[in-house]
Amino acid sequence: MSNLTDLAKLVCGSDGIHDAESECEISEILKHLKTVLVNVLQEIELIGNEPESRITLYGPFLVRTLLEVGVTALIGRLDPTRLLIVKRTQQHADYSTEKAWNSAIRWQGDVVDSKVDKLWPVEKNYKDITKALFGDYYFDLYWQKALKKICDSDIAGGAWLAEIKGMDIITFSGRRRSSVSRLYSQSSKGVHSEFVIPPGSRYDKPTIKNLASEIIKILSELGLLVNQLPHIAYRIEIAEAIGLFNGVEQIEVMQ
Repeated sequence: MSNLTDLAKLVCGSDGIHDAESECEISEILKHLKTVLVNVLQEIELIGNEPESRITLYGPFLVRTLLEVGVTALIGRLDPTRLLIVKRTQQHADYSTEKAWNSAIRWQGDVVDSKVDKLWPVEKNYKDITKALFGDYYFDLYWQKALKKICDSDIAGGAWLAEIKGMDIITFSGRRRSSVSRLYSQSSKGVHSEFVIPPGSRYDKPTIKNLASEIIKILSELGLLVNQLPHIAYRIEIAEAIGLFNGVEQIEVMQ
């Protein structure tokens, strides 16, 4: 029986993260992020039974946290060094929550970035290459290969898998870059309390349910794809990954 929290495994990696030796710092990070994802997914389910006022108040926070933690885990799967740098900063004696830190994961730069007109000019410096999860370099280096592997396979699934198989990398990159930016912006406006008038239906139960469902779908897609890359740590084998992916699709969010 599939559980919504299976998404956390698909995104954060195999059960090997729990069996890794204690000195494996990236497994410790992924375990923490998995715990947060599980907690958030459980809270999203529970809030569906709460009064409308509580859904409006807490719903945007939960869905934005789901999106942010999910993409952070995926960034770490692709580039462990990025999260290890954040970990070292947060462990430093001078670290404080009272000020911003340059090493923090940032939406602009780590998740999305500006379009790149020419990917591989020989004169470009490494430091000038964007390493955003939804940046042009990652689409070229990672997502394109993973998408082709899924499209070329004979694995069976539902509507989600059919949609993935029907896209080329140009379509996939354009749609997903646009989707995550829209979902982040929409959820953030509810978190930052920008409204000076009642938000009305903007954050009612159907809206929060739709936001959560869209984010879960995108994270499931990326979780399936990232596990197709052979060099990824704590990689889930294809049969298990597609089983988790298909299972999450069948679950109705916030019933």
